[in-house]
Amino acid sequence: MTRTRAATRGVHPPGIVDGVTATMATEKILLVERNPRIIEMLVEAFVRRFSAHITCVSSGADALDVEMFEPHSIAIIDTRIDGMDAITLATRLRELSDRPVILMGSDPTTADVIEALRGGVTDFFIKPFQIEALLDSAADALARHRRDCDRTQRHHRTRQVLRKVIRERRVLNQRVELICKDLVGAHKRLANRVLSKPPVITETQ
Repeated sequence: MTRTRAATRGVHPPGIVDGVTATMATEKILLVERNPRIIEMLVEAFVRRFSAHITCVSSGADALDVEMFEPHSIAIIDTRIDGMDAITLATRLRELSDRPVILMGSDPTTADVIEALRGGVTDFFIKPFQIEALLDSAADALARHRRDCDRTQRHHRTRQVLRKVIRERRVLNQRVELICKDLVGAHKRLANRVLSKPPVITETQ
């Protein structure tokens, strides 16, 4: 298992200024691939395109171990990995965290592609393919994922505010009810006191 980080300070690839990606925040990318040459090509491409932490593993078991301790923003998985079917790995990764998963393979069947997409895989690239197409797909998937996360967080915050307002309104209603009961009780006591007084004879009577 290897890890690399985009070394961008002082170098300005497209979209990167002073080590900060202009269009997206620093991402954590999980690359599951056993071919060293392909790993080198993809790492170089992702470093050039994004400011990213990239973790490279060659087996499904290693991918799950890494993900358990350090969740990634997106997973790029080759279909020919050690120890586990790539579609099964994609499913298990999405069970751990709802992140985008992209598969790539040299000879997938139509049934494999359909099964993967139905299982929630974001995209499926058939080799050979243009690396830029993979980078574009990853960027789009990450952007959609961030929007979904932001929307979920806003919805969660809204629900928290609503629960707080409802709770405070319930407390206020209870206080108002107590005040009303006190006023009603005071009015009854005053009325009873007035009614219980004996009649008074004045000089004019």
